[in-house]
Formats: sequence, structure tokens, C-alpha cells
Amino acid sequence: MATAVPIPGTVQLVDVQGVFNVEHGQHSREIVLVPQPTDNPNDPLRWTVKRKTKNIICAMGWCFFVAAMISGLSPAYILIEEDTGISIADLSTGNGLLFLFLGWGTMITQCLALNYGRRLTLVISIILTSAVTLWTAYVETKGEYFANRILLGIVSSPQETLIEVIIGDIFFTHDRGFYMGAYSWTLWCGAFLAPVASGYVAQELGWRWIQYVLTCIGAGVAIVTFFFFEETMFYRHHNVADLCEISDLDPKNGTKPPGAIESNTNTGTEKDSKLEDQDRDSASRSIDSPALGSTESTTTYLEKLKLWGYRDPRQHNPFKLFLLPIKLLFMIPGMSFGGLLVGGILSWYNVVGGSLALILGNAPYNFSANNIGLMYLACVVGVTIGCLISGWLSDALALRLARRNGGVMEPEQRLWTCLIALVAHPAGCLLYGVGASYHIHWVGIMFGLGLISITLPMGSNLAFTYILDSYKEVAGEGLVSAILIRNMMGFAFGYAVVPMIENLGLRYAFVLIAILGLALWFSAIAMIYFGKSLRRSTAQSYWNLVEEYGSKAH
Repeated sequence: MATAVPIPGTVQLVDVQGVFNVEHGQHSREIVLVPQPTDNPNDPLRWTVKRKTKNIICAMGWCFFVAAMISGLSPAYILIEEDTGISIADLSTGNGLLFLFLGWGTMITQCLALNYGRRLTLVISIILTSAVTLWTAYVETKGEYFANRILLGIVSSPQETLIEVIIGDIFFTHDRGFYMGAYSWTLWCGAFLAPVASGYVAQELGWRWIQYVLTCIGAGVAIVTFFFFEETMFYRHHNVADLCEISDLDPKNGTKPPGAIESNTNTGTEKDSKLEDQDRDSASRSIDSPALGSTESTTTYLEKLKLWGYRDPRQHNPFKLFLLPIKLLFMIPGMSFGGLLVGGILSWYNVVGGSLALILGNAPYNFSANNIGLMYLACVVGVTIGCLISGWLSDALALRLARRNGGVMEPEQRLWTCLIALVAHPAGCLLYGVGASYHIHWVGIMFGLGLISITLPMGSNLAFTYILDSYKEVAGEGLVSAILIRNMMGFAFGYAVVPMIENLGLRYAFVLIAILGLALWFSAIAMIYFGKSLRRSTAQSYWNLVEEYGSKAH
């Protein structure tokens, strides 16, 4: 009997015949819980729905306001230029530096969060972000502004990768798309709604008051996070995917062929994978059943308020994992794909943010700062639609395709929703950029903004969920890998957007963006067909890496 190397990310998501002796969902008992929860009552996967909901609302509220603090200045660029002499081009460059160091900062903050706890990282981050936000109000020179943006990027970087990890801590694979969609909504709507309000603040009180107000909000978020966000870090000694890795399953009927061996990728031992055929109700347990509910943690509220002491002594030295995100980029093609996808959508966001004031603040539109801010409402509508498509719809699509595939889920199944982005992105670029060059009515520009915005959460959701689904053992570091690519691309576009428009002209600059976007989304189509082959070809080296770094869920 030959031992098959499990393909990372290929899991039995739907128990079509009820033959798997593993834990299933309560409401849809054919759904296999991936990852499988442990017997430890402190396992976040075993938390009640109420406890999970409270925690994720706190985390997403944190993300919403940090995104607002980062993007609040955008509608006031013209006022800042008049007051300080810092040009709009330099302000856009500073925005690019911010996103560059949002990426590099994750190498520090994510390492701390994965090894010492989510609570400590979130609380320290929001305190430092509030302090740097206050400093922004007193910036007078270009150099000082650049230094301010660099520091802001570093201290606020947990918003880029940590919320996704928290989602993976407490939710199962079949729910993950929905919550990733909700996370993207808070991230992008924080970025787009803040300019709506800050435009009015800048118009009535001056641009510095934007920072004063945001600093006060940050202080409030720090208090809420400390008292209401509960630590979700949990070290899983065993590989919780053992019962669900199914590289040797027969997708036609969802069962193992005779004599098949299931490989334990964590210890290298082999075990008999033949599962006895028994009644589904007796062979499976529900995570929300009364029997399991009785294992609820007895940790007191005061004990939950501690900021440290969550690190398991079995965890590896965090400094050993510091360079792992860079290593993953060269070893795992899926990480690079995720980085390119989220890098592209950040680039389009920077192009929009850097060009909106130039387009609407000048003739023939001559919008004031508050009216420029109101245009971001179109982005909010677009982001909401994009989150529904790449969140709830991607979950439903993955389950549907898994059932058609004998219950076997492949991470690439979610990527089919990118067909919508293939239409929305070029249409939005033509309406927004090319339309503005022809001086079309501002309503057309607003629709173009909305169409571009639909694709923004789609790119981030699909990329991050693909990494979480495919490489869950190193997902925390893998998200950093993707963000490194994303934010270097974002920096390049943030730096080049104004010169690009000046040299190519508004019309041809957005024709170029439309073509680049099409190429990016066609790469997602290619991954649908070739993604599994790439995961299979790197499976052995991936499991060796997991073994080398001890990268169990943490």
C-alpha cells in the first residue's frame, strides 16, 4: 500500500454519505467541521455563538476605526497643500509610504500576535496609532509628513493580517467566507466613510480637527478593546486536519478506496483510514450540542482581561518564524498569487484616492472638500455589494461545488466569483477615469467609483480566504507574505499615480489600469484550473516546512 502525500487545502467539507466519524455542524449535519475542534473547553472553536459574535464585533470595530484613522485626510489634500505647502503629489507619496510600511510592519506585529497574543497586539497598536494620528495635526514639512506616514503604517499594521487570523481562530471553513466578507466591509467602509465625515470637519473646522476627532475615537476604541475583546490564541498540539485531509478520497462517492492509507502530516506516522459505516446521528457530534456546551470555559472575566501569559511553552521561538513569510513567497505559488491579487486592488484604491481630489476639485466640477468626501458613499455601496459576492456567495458556492464533487472542497472553488470582477473593473475604469477626461456628468463618475469598489473587497476576500483554506498551518505567516507583495505594489502606485496621470493623461492612465486589472483577474481564472496542480506539486515541501517550523495552528 502506497502512502499518499495529503494535498494542503483539499478537505472533506460535506459528508455526503454520513460515513465520517468526525464532528459535524448542528444545523447542517452533513457539513464536516474543518478544522476539527479539540476537547479543550478553552478552544475558541468551541465557544458559544454569543461569545464568538461579541469577539468578532470588537475585532471588526477595531479594524473599522483604524482604517478610518488611516484614510481620514484624503478629502482635505487641497486644504493641506494650501496650509503647509506640501503638494498633492507629495501627499500621495506619503500615502504610498504608509501602505508600504503597513506591509513591512506586519512582519513585526504579526509575529508578536501569533506568539504572545491578539489582545496585547490590538491594544498596543490602537494606543500607538492614536498617538501618531495626533502628531499628524502638527506636521508642517514634507519630510516630517513622510516620517509620520511611515510610523503610522508600522503601528497600525495589525489591521492588515490579524483580523483574518482571529476569524480563523474561532470560525470553521464553511463559515469563513461570510466573516471574511464582513471583515472586508469594515476595512473598506472605514476607509471610505471616514472621508465623508472628515470632508465636513475640514470644511468647517480645518483639516487638523480631523486628526483631533480621530484621536479621541482611537482612545475610546482602546478602552473597548481592553474590556471586551477576549484572547483567541490557542495552541493545537496535534494536527486538527488529520481526519479531514483527503488526498486519497474518491470524489465520486466521498469514501476512501480499499487499502488507502491516511498520512499524519504532523508526526509522519501512518494509520488505517478505513471508516466504519454507521448511522450519521450516532457517528457524529454537533459542536453546539448540549453535551459539548457543558464544556464551556470557567475562566473568570478578570482572568480574561490579562494581556499576556497566553503563550504555550511548546511554541517555537518567534524569531525563528520572523523570516518565514519571505520564505513562503518563494516556496508556495499560492502565496504569491494572493499577494498579487490583493496588491492589484490596493493599487486601484490608491489610484482612486490619489486622483479623486484632482478630478473633482478642479474644473469643470470644482467640488468642495465636503462634496468630494460625499462621493465616497458610492464606494461604500460598491464595497457592500462586493462583500456579499465574495463573502456569503462564495461560501454558498463552495458548498454547492463541494457537494457536486463528492463532498470534497478545493480552495479554488471560491474563485469562480471573480467572473463578476472581470466585468465590473474595466467598466468602472472607463466610466470613472475615461469618463472624467471627457467631462461627463459627475453621476457617471460616481457609478464608475461604485463599480471599481465592488472589486476591492472581492480581491482581498478571495486572496486571504484562499490562503486560509489552502495553507492553514502557516496561514498567519502566509497572510504577511501576501501583504508584503500587496503593499509594495500599493506603494508603487501611490508614488506614481499623480505623475502617471500627468504624463499619460487621465484617459490613457485609466485605460492602462483597466488592462492591468483584466490581466490580474484572468490570473484568478488560471488558478481555478491550475491551482490544485500547484498545491500537489509543492505538497511534500510544504509538509516538511510545517514540520521544520512546528507551524501548527497557533
